Amino acid sequence: MIENGFDSDVCRDLFRDIDIAFASMLARLSPEAPSGVVLAALLTSRASGEGHVCVDLKQWAGHELLLGNGNPTGLHCPSFDEWMVQLQQSSLVGDSGGECHPLICDTKGRVYLQRLFKHEQHLAGLLRRKADAPCSRLSATEEGHIVSLLDRYFNRSGNDTSPDWQKIAAVVAILKRLCIISGAPGTGKTTTVAKILAVLLACDPLSALRIRLCAPTGKAAARLGASITKVCREMDFPEPIAAALTAVEAGTIHRLLRALPRGRGFVYNETNPLPADVVVVDEASMVDLVLMSRLVRAVPNQARLIILGDKDQLASVDAGSVFGDLCRGTSAGRYSSEMRRLISRLSRTPHLPSETGDGPTSGRKNCTVVLQENYRYCADEGIGALARAVNAGDAERVRHAFENNQGQTMRWDRWRHRTEFDKLLAAYARKGYETYLASRDPEEALSRFNRFRILSALASGPFGVDRLNRFITDVLAKDGLVGRERPWYPGRPVMITRNHYRLGLYNGDTGLAWPDGDGNLKIWFPVEGGGVKGYSPRQLPEHQTAFALTVHKSQGSEFDQTLLILPDRDSPVLSRELIYTGCTRARHQLILMAPDPIVEQAVNRTIRRTTGLVDALDADE
Repeated sequence: MIENGFDSDVCRDLFRDIDIAFASMLARLSPEAPSGVVLAALLTSRASGEGHVCVDLKQWAGHELLLGNGNPTGLHCPSFDEWMVQLQQSSLVGDSGGECHPLICDTKGRVYLQRLFKHEQHLAGLLRRKADAPCSRLSATEEGHIVSLLDRYFNRSGNDTSPDWQKIAAVVAILKRLCIISGAPGTGKTTTVAKILAVLLACDPLSALRIRLCAPTGKAAARLGASITKVCREMDFPEPIAAALTAVEAGTIHRLLRALPRGRGFVYNETNPLPADVVVVDEASMVDLVLMSRLVRAVPNQARLIILGDKDQLASVDAGSVFGDLCRGTSAGRYSSEMRRLISRLSRTPHLPSETGDGPTSGRKNCTVVLQENYRYCADEGIGALARAVNAGDAERVRHAFENNQGQTMRWDRWRHRTEFDKLLAAYARKGYETYLASRDPEEALSRFNRFRILSALASGPFGVDRLNRFITDVLAKDGLVGRERPWYPGRPVMITRNHYRLGLYNGDTGLAWPDGDGNLKIWFPVEGGGVKGYSPRQLPEHQTAFALTVHKSQGSEFDQTLLILPDRDSPVLSRELIYTGCTRARHQLILMAPDPIVEQAVNRTIRRTTGLVDALDADE
């Protein structure tokens, strides 16, 4: 237990066991360390568990720490200047990630665990190098060929003269070694990347261009691969290009890097780079700092890195908000004058919006494109209007979005009592899941199951997915739609919660229990390229029932109809980003079950993780 004057009961109320153990270890290593160093260790360790990469001392300096209920603890933080002096004079604290320093404090007063500091600095350095690499030099013939390809694949109908941001994204990907594409669901991110790859293939010998597609979860990777295959069917790509694209498999980041057993790293790394010329990362908002650092280290210096995501979605479960940081401060037209000229010439966009003056062609801003046009949602009604209102933090507009929709594609059930909530949930579960339970085979069942899903903000408690899954199972069993066998019964949906590389099952993969042709119960999962594969229940790695998922677990998925459940009391996890992410999982219809005040509180709260990545990325600008 920590000494140095810290009250043990107060520490247990404020910090996790692992935070206390870490700070206690540092206190033993340096008994003379002042209380400010030990307190910084406690706060930094706790912050990493909450998704922050570091602690900003300016946010804490001079304040008393409070309990969750707002009660005082008597534990006061030093002033900022005093705190910085204590840290700078301690042998436990360094400023450059040295091996002998478990804590790192930068000049702005951000304190890191050494491991996270190293990953942040390394990632920023690698991305800066890619972003600052000179633009591709094109001959007049090459430029003409690219312009004709872009005109062919990004040919908008009508007389629309506004900038085609998909086409601009393709130009950025051609010119730069780093391309960051952000867009809401329905803006065509994967369609855009498929066309980009087609252009790159047309400009390079087909046998030479090595393309790698990846995403953080198995289901997100499957969707990426399926989307690119769909675009190939719909577009008039030459046969060799279509064949080359459909032959590229999409997999998880762990699978791409070839994870070694027992967490011993990856086969591909900075000393053994991926054999790749183009690496595409989808659903990047889900990728934490450490995994993104390891991925980018494995991408060859000369290879193109294309990162896709939605800057408004929830950040990763683990520490960091890499994609949000990459997009921070960027918007339509924030390019240097040289980059603007190149984009205008290649994309045939004479009036590209401008938000900056002259500057060198360098930095992440020249590599970032935010897609504007939504092909799924109308911006002024339904889910599209709702998403815009949520992102604006405007609770009144959120209410109007539901009222103006009049139940066409959105419904808001403002339940008041637990009995009313249970009755509504039971009715929605029966209607949403009875169709897949009447399927003839596991492949049909999986397809139907993925049309509807129940999402919750919380993992535990009365409105958490643990309780919801038990409740839904009981409702369906009472109606005779599923059996009462436990734990396995035909129709039970499960989500994998731990990667199993030998079986090829990964965290986030969703399967269904269903009899095979001989009547033996197996758990069926979709496989890349179509079809399903069955596993014995005894083979499965850690998993959980998946009638209901947390919003975090639903990232990378889309459903025709989504039921989003919020609790009856406020919680720190309720935020604008969570509401936006949950609502935009619905392709066509959204049902919200939530008390009115909770929605307003969530929309008014935005989560900003503490990191130093933006400063590190822009250090040389």
